[in-house]
Amino acid sequence: MTVDTAAVPDNKKNNLSITKRDRRDVIRQVREITGLDENSINQTIEACKDGTGRYSLEQVISLLFDDSHIRNNLQRAAQPTNNPSQPTSNVPVNNQIAAGPTYDRNNETITDDVIELSPEIENQQPTDDELERALLLSRETMEQIIDESDIAERKNLDEPAGLKNVGNTCWFNSVVQALYTLPYFRRLILNFQYPTINRSLADSEQQAICFTEELRYLFALMLKSPRRSVNPDRAIKKFKNTRKLCGVDFSHEDCSEFAAHLIDLVELAYETIGKNLLNIDNATSINFINPVNTIVSGEVIVERNENISIQEALRQINIQMIDSSNIYDGLETLLLGSADESLSNQQSIVEQRWLTRLPPVLFICLNRYHFSQATKQASKIIAPFEFYPELYLDRYMLINKNLTLNKRNIAKTLYAQLHELENTLNSYLKYPCNDESFALANAIRVVYEFATGCRLNPTPPKRIDTISVDQTTANRVRQHPPVPIQPSHISPEELQFIQNSLPVWLTEVEAKCANIREEIQRLKNELKQLYDEAQLKQVRYTLHAVCVHEGSANLGHFWTYVYHNDRQKWYRYNDNEVCETTWEDVLDAGIGGQRTQNNRDEPRVPSAYLLVYINADQKSSSDDVHYELPVDLQRVLDDDLVLLQQQIESIKLEQLHSDLKSICDRIDKQQTVHRVLTIPFFAGPNAPSDSEIVKPVVDSTLRILKAYASKILSAEVDRLLQEIVEKEIKTYLHTANMITSALPHNDYRLQHILSFLSVNRVDSIYRQRVMYDIIRLTTFPNDDIRLRIFKLQAQIICNEMQMTNDEVQEYQKLLVDYKDFRSVIAAFLAGCQLMNEDKFEDAITYFCVACEYNLRLSKQCTLPMRAMDSCLLFKARRLCFERWNDVVINRFKTDPDYRLDTMTHQFLPCLMQLKLSSEEDQAYISEIQRVWCLLLDKLEPTERSLSLEEFLQRLLEQPIGQHYHSVSINKHQLVERYDEAVRDLIHRYPSFSGNTTDQQQQSPNRTNRTSVLTAPVQIPVVIQQSNRLPENMPAIDPRGSSPMQQGDDEQESPLPPPSS
Repeated sequence: MTVDTAAVPDNKKNNLSITKRDRRDVIRQVREITGLDENSINQTIEACKDGTGRYSLEQVISLLFDDSHIRNNLQRAAQPTNNPSQPTSNVPVNNQIAAGPTYDRNNETITDDVIELSPEIENQQPTDDELERALLLSRETMEQIIDESDIAERKNLDEPAGLKNVGNTCWFNSVVQALYTLPYFRRLILNFQYPTINRSLADSEQQAICFTEELRYLFALMLKSPRRSVNPDRAIKKFKNTRKLCGVDFSHEDCSEFAAHLIDLVELAYETIGKNLLNIDNATSINFINPVNTIVSGEVIVERNENISIQEALRQINIQMIDSSNIYDGLETLLLGSADESLSNQQSIVEQRWLTRLPPVLFICLNRYHFSQATKQASKIIAPFEFYPELYLDRYMLINKNLTLNKRNIAKTLYAQLHELENTLNSYLKYPCNDESFALANAIRVVYEFATGCRLNPTPPKRIDTISVDQTTANRVRQHPPVPIQPSHISPEELQFIQNSLPVWLTEVEAKCANIREEIQRLKNELKQLYDEAQLKQVRYTLHAVCVHEGSANLGHFWTYVYHNDRQKWYRYNDNEVCETTWEDVLDAGIGGQRTQNNRDEPRVPSAYLLVYINADQKSSSDDVHYELPVDLQRVLDDDLVLLQQQIESIKLEQLHSDLKSICDRIDKQQTVHRVLTIPFFAGPNAPSDSEIVKPVVDSTLRILKAYASKILSAEVDRLLQEIVEKEIKTYLHTANMITSALPHNDYRLQHILSFLSVNRVDSIYRQRVMYDIIRLTTFPNDDIRLRIFKLQAQIICNEMQMTNDEVQEYQKLLVDYKDFRSVIAAFLAGCQLMNEDKFEDAITYFCVACEYNLRLSKQCTLPMRAMDSCLLFKARRLCFERWNDVVINRFKTDPDYRLDTMTHQFLPCLMQLKLSSEEDQAYISEIQRVWCLLLDKLEPTERSLSLEEFLQRLLEQPIGQHYHSVSINKHQLVERYDEAVRDLIHRYPSFSGNTTDQQQQSPNRTNRTSVLTAPVQIPVVIQQSNRLPENMPAIDPRGSSPMQQGDDEQESPLPPPSS
């Protein structure tokens, strides 16, 4: 059974209904959609049951498809069974699914209450709508699943190719595989060419052409692709687009019905091409010889009476299964009417159909559907129906009409005799007695045994309608034989009469029955051989394909048996599985019938639905030829080969990723966490990683990983990652001379932490470790599995690296120092920006903070290149003080109301830091003091002079106590911002250009207090700090690392103030 994926409108999905469903029906339905095994589906059903024992079919299917483990392993874990109709999978159900009872097809029937949605749509069953919605949720997932069956390759192109079941598409696969194996039809599709149409096309014509083109591409892949199974999804979608246009809107695709519509679409596509080539309209289009019509159409003469006969086309033959036991009887009943006039459905024959022209390919549909008007339900006719590898149609040909009619007259006589004998036999076998019946011979035996106490013969009497008892009952009868019952009184004369008469009667009855059976068998053989003569064995058809269905009228599974004439072998095409088989298997699977298994009838036996016969004389229909693909089909094949390689790589990458993930999980469970993973930088996948170190180098890390990603399947991942790390370390291998020669215009240490570690001559173990940590902590795109593999491998290597406690502490110290270094740069850049905006009061705060923490980095001195260029930083700070001081002096001179409060509370505390800094800074303070003293000398004693005296007194004091700042810094794009800031300083203040030697020779006077910017000079400075801290000031690590950990690469963050 198949389901249309057309959505039901939302306004129709309101009414809930509960229906009784056979558990076997539900499991088979879900298995056809998902491809999972019966036990997994049964467990999911049990898990979805509510408190009342009900469950939703949609919930069951959704849960199975939502399981990520099932999605990744749906087909990979599938194992074929001995039953060709039941491909199963051994995929386990998610742990969230409660373990339910194991399903056994031999158990008693289980009936469940299934919760379903009942849309208000005429003539549509609620079950179908439920599955339609479930398929809408699951089909896209199913189509995207790539498993090992997709990449499995044929040993050679002569091996038949299968078709992938992309979600309830066995109806499509079974028919297409039957048609593809017809060489003439295959070449017809492959040779289809779609030229430029000189007229507008109807929608049906356009859709037919699109479907035929897609079918052509599918045939090309089935012919030339190395795949063992091809994905037919594109062709299926094209067909579904054509259904309403060709007047078909069914939701249960029967394979025979689909075969008819497929051929109609291909015929319409060729008809459209023919109209264009001949440049004719519909009225004269009958002159065009359609090649599809040639191979599938024949002609019949319909005779309704002696004077009226009409000619009709013969396409697909539909045989009604009622009162037909074999294909010859079915054809005779359909075309001429049955010669057996006793059949229940036999009516007076009003017309006869005689074949005048036969098609090269004959499609015979066995109609096994029966709709009951009483119950309003469809059921499947499972009666046995014989078909044969060879079929002779001479008896139905018009040229043999007279001979056939004579044979039919003989058959009518034979049937009449046969039924008369059968009635006579039944009178002996079903001798009436009250409301029951017995075999007369058995009744005689019973009477004889009752009267004499002896059996007349060993055969026990039994009623004709008695069913066979089970084995347990039979054993019980043997262990406890019944006590014989005898009459209370019988005279010797009566006993003598019984002993003399009953054996004679029994012999007579059994002799008559035996004679009747022999006569019945003779009549049946005569009927069977009635047409067995040379004149009626000229038109021979051979069986090419048998499409088989297993299941009920509402659901089930289709597969196909095909006879390969070139190999003289039968093959079973079960979706993607193709294997050799025998005629016995074909007949056993297709004949149908009610079978008994484990003492109960099993109605789910497979049975044939569609038979494809080919004319044995049509060599072009049965002999294959070598076919060279045209350019466009070769392009399709080439694209598929590229896709195949991508899928092969995808499967291998998924497996590699799964293996590495398992190793990581096993390590996490078995090993204790190394101390290096407990420091803030490596707090684990759920904690925020140190983006300040990782994010600035994401682009460079991705760039080198992607450069090596293509080699991931050709080399060992650990060695490949080691090569990547070593190459990246060499890329940022800078020496102190390289760094200093580039300063101040560029600072390479900002580019990568590797540059910072390299210039500070850090051991290689730390550089390797930081690179592995960056890789494992970098966020990669989810769709790039190669990068995720590198990430897992880096995690494994980090787990395996052995570091002592001292090495861990040193490693943490290096990371924190690098963050502090970046914080200093960020504060310096903020100060430069504010200074350019003439916001000197705010700018000087950032400069002071930068200088404070830079001095702390410099003071460690074990690695001299851990700090920023002090010369550049100090000069920028002095420049800011100078400009701020000039602005204040000018305002003080020009504005009588200007007060020096801001200078007293903000300027002076920051300026006092310079007294604790370099000699140049101290000389600059002296210059500032001299300028303000000269200004005081020029003022007359007034209130302003008193204010200035107070300011000078504070200016001349020695710094005591501490001054704190609270600032926020932005560490985003430090490299670009640093380069731009330095260029801007040189451009705005030309006095910054020069050299260090010239600067050292200049006297610190007013005109030369700005200094050069070129060569940096490391200045040892001793910081004097008070032992008392304010309540809101956090304790500072002696290395000065704690404040520097507040920065972030992507956003501004507060930086605790240093002491001033």
